[in-house]
Amino acid sequence: ANNSHTNTVNITVPIYTGGRLEGAIDQAKKNLDYYQYGMSSSYQTTRYNAEKGYYDVLQAANTVNLDKETVDRLNEHLKNTQAQFAVGVVAKADVLRSQVELVNAQQTLTQAENSYEVAVSSLNNVIGLPTATRLNLSQGLEYKPNDYTLDNCVTYAMVNRPEIHQAEASVGMAQAAEKIANAGNLPQVSLGASNQWSNDSFPGQNKNNWALGVTLTQNIWDYGVTAAKVREAKANIVKAQESYRQISDNVRLAVRTSYLSMREAEKRIKTTEVAVAQAEEDYRIAQLRYRAGVGTNTDVMDASVALTTAKNNYIQALYDYNTSTALLEQSMGVPVENE
Repeated sequence: ANNSHTNTVNITVPIYTGGRLEGAIDQAKKNLDYYQYGMSSSYQTTRYNAEKGYYDVLQAANTVNLDKETVDRLNEHLKNTQAQFAVGVVAKADVLRSQVELVNAQQTLTQAENSYEVAVSSLNNVIGLPTATRLNLSQGLEYKPNDYTLDNCVTYAMVNRPEIHQAEASVGMAQAAEKIANAGNLPQVSLGASNQWSNDSFPGQNKNNWALGVTLTQNIWDYGVTAAKVREAKANIVKAQESYRQISDNVRLAVRTSYLSMREAEKRIKTTEVAVAQAEEDYRIAQLRYRAGVGTNTDVMDASVALTTAKNNYIQALYDYNTSTALLEQSMGVPVENE
């Protein structure tokens, strides 16, 4: 019996695919862009959450300090009222009212201390520390002016916001999919080459059997499958373009909203600073009038409440300014360093 050994190598290189390969490459590139911009968006969101958590802690710490100040102020006033009652200058009702206000202030302080602990735990959770970790924050809320303008912020956002680039990538992927779908209507041309080794000894020595040729294929009729895929691809392009428009509008709205909130809070910082100074003076006068016997204990209590409210409003304005600024920068797509 004779043995026969044959080995064949075939190589096929596409010459023209009607855009199918080009579309697949474009689609892969746009898909990579989409996920890279998604990572950038996640980094920016995480940074904003950390910044907001940080400002939450600072606000809570400032509120604790303010409530301690209020307790100390009311405690000092109670001592003064008790001393005046002891010598028969004021009525027992003044002492009782002062005691009630002090107890209420102490309860408010307890609540503020609890809110501070919750804020610290939340921040630890965001930055990846054990929730019970003690944080030593060396500063309070600060006012740092900026020269942002609304038009510049919107322009920056339209260039840098990752979600817009993701929407652009989605449009590109849809367009690439249409190119792939259209390829079904076009001829496919490929270059093929083969070589064959064969004879009666392994692995085969005779290599004279070779071939080189060009293959052309054309889809003549596929029951409308290709046409349906093309229509679907066109519809997906329209859908992606509409999504891009909506996302762009949402980004503009987010930038505008956070910018206006930041500027509104900035104005409140300036007005509440004045209100705090006025409330401090009003409380000082109310105390002097009460000690002189020409003012009432109610006047002192009302002035104390007004002072606490004014300082709370100032703290809130600082908090709103800082958090709105952080949200504005996220809305603009300001990149995270070393991402």
